[in-house]
Amino acid sequence: MEHGRFDIQDLAPHLHMCRALEIPAIVRVQDAKYHLIAKTIDLGADGIMLPRTETVKQLRAAVDVLRFYPAGRKGYGGLAQFRPGEGFEAFQSGRYLVPQIESPKGIENLPEMLDRFADNISAILIGPYDLSVMLGIPFDIHNDLMRTSIQKVVQVCQAYHKSVGIFCGNAQEAAAYAAMGINMFWAGTDLNFFIDGYNRVFDALSTI
Repeated sequence: MEHGRFDIQDLAPHLHMCRALEIPAIVRVQDAKYHLIAKTIDLGADGIMLPRTETVKQLRAAVDVLRFYPAGRKGYGGLAQFRPGEGFEAFQSGRYLVPQIESPKGIENLPEMLDRFADNISAILIGPYDLSVMLGIPFDIHNDLMRTSIQKVVQVCQAYHKSVGIFCGNAQEAAAYAAMGINMFWAGTDLNFFIDGYNRVFDALSTI
């Protein structure tokens, strides 16, 4: 939901299908705003990714939407937000918050954010391309400065016993990141999957 053409009308059937198939669904919202998070949860999302996370204030805003009082300030949004048979207490602890660290400021403030909200944070995710831009080395994700910055995030997450993930363009990148201590992988895009499948078919056809 942060980038691309998807809007709330496109999101609803995807969430309904995931719920029917018992597949957890995480939505990357545009920002830490009530109206951008609440409706995704009301429609059945199991959690959110929060882009450009840099401050405790952003996390407070997200937790307020993901949790009912007294942990947060979420409004009742109807039955679609609950899994089959799920009650109030299970909901309170069963929605995932995955902040994305995409800037030097986010890295610097990560220990404080985990100090305050570790119990509400499911994992930390690194956005390598946005981080490279904020580091002044646009899209050079294999730069030494990038590697050092990623390692800082990993070290903080390990100290707080939190999983840490990253976007990977392919399986080879995932293997390299795994060697750095990363244990969660957001790999590929729907367009890349389509292109890879298309190329495999036409590579095979070209040998006939």
